[in-house]
Amino acid sequence: MRNLKLSRSLAVGVLLLWSGVALAQYERPPNFAAGKIPGIKIGDENYSIQDPVHSDGLLRVYTLGTPYGDLGVHGDQMVKMRIIELAALRELEKISGSESFGKALAEAGLSPLKYTGRLITNPAQTINDTFSGIGNMFGRIGANMNNMGKTNENAVASLLGVTDQKRQLAARFGVDPYTDYEPLSAKLDRLSEAAASGGLTVRGALLAVPGAAGIVVSNLATANRLGDTKIEDLARDYTVAQIMDLNRQRLKAMDVDPELTEALLVNRNYTPIDIAATVASLDSMAVVGERKLFFQQAQAARSRELAYFTRKRAEMLAAHRASLTQFIMLGGYPFNLTRDGRVVGIMPVDALAWTENTGKSLSDAAADAKRLTPNARGELRISGQATPMARQRLKALGWTVVENVKF
Repeated sequence: MRNLKLSRSLAVGVLLLWSGVALAQYERPPNFAAGKIPGIKIGDENYSIQDPVHSDGLLRVYTLGTPYGDLGVHGDQMVKMRIIELAALRELEKISGSESFGKALAEAGLSPLKYTGRLITNPAQTINDTFSGIGNMFGRIGANMNNMGKTNENAVASLLGVTDQKRQLAARFGVDPYTDYEPLSAKLDRLSEAAASGGLTVRGALLAVPGAAGIVVSNLATANRLGDTKIEDLARDYTVAQIMDLNRQRLKAMDVDPELTEALLVNRNYTPIDIAATVASLDSMAVVGERKLFFQQAQAARSRELAYFTRKRAEMLAAHRASLTQFIMLGGYPFNLTRDGRVVGIMPVDALAWTENTGKSLSDAAADAKRLTPNARGELRISGQATPMARQRLKALGWTVVENVKF
């Protein structure tokens, strides 16, 4: 009996030991002190980053406290975008609350426009109400109301001249006119409606405000054109339909399948400017083969975070295009071959940790690389840093990690 108990104890001990070894194969993603992340300001007049900042194995996960509620943001690149948007929103709030702007509105006689405020807070609902109230005036465009999306030009807004004014105003503050950040979008709507309806008096008050450097322009001067047109010019002067037509032309020139093209263009997790910047980046990689593999992955983005990550990855790839020869699929994800015979993954990853998800994904990619290109060396280039375990595990797979890679 005693020997039986001893055997059971040994078995349990071995099991626990084995479990501990299994658990040690992976790690928890690290946390970061909010004030010590390079290039990220911890706070300003209308936001503060909560401490600590968590991560998910690839990206840092931020929570920003703002006057408009807490804002969750995935990744260093996206938080930089949101900080610029919050700065623009802060300035727009100052404009709308200024005495001079209020006087301009009064001089333009805008007080009878009762619907303007409601159009800000609940666009789809207000438009339906507006149609029932003044249906005779807008009846001919009512067919489009059930198809509204983040990137669609709103028929009522187009008729009033708001969309053009919104693009112009967004350009002055360097933000995406199709932003998915609702407080900023609503403020742009409010002021652009006032500018469209108030004529020169209100537009003059807005033009008196200095602009700001922003996020519309791609980080890469060499990939900042879609065909012959600059990305910032697209954002300011072109309608959604015109931007999408230019995207179609460039994707066709890259031999991307029309069905794949349309799947990308209707993915509303991207803004039209995101798609234009992504297409422009890949278009600049003319000597790199199989670019359609990148778009196969890009069109499948199922979240705003993944879509923006894909845009920034495209910009990062464009910066390294001179060393690349073609795209290949590894572990279901597009990697690249280089001129000197390496397999390389180039990604805007903030904090690579060997979690179960990232570990299995990178192990699958390494296995595919070994099968397809047995003699190739593997290299992962990331914009951030990797944990010691991640570097160690990748080294065991025959891969090296290059950290702090610039865009």
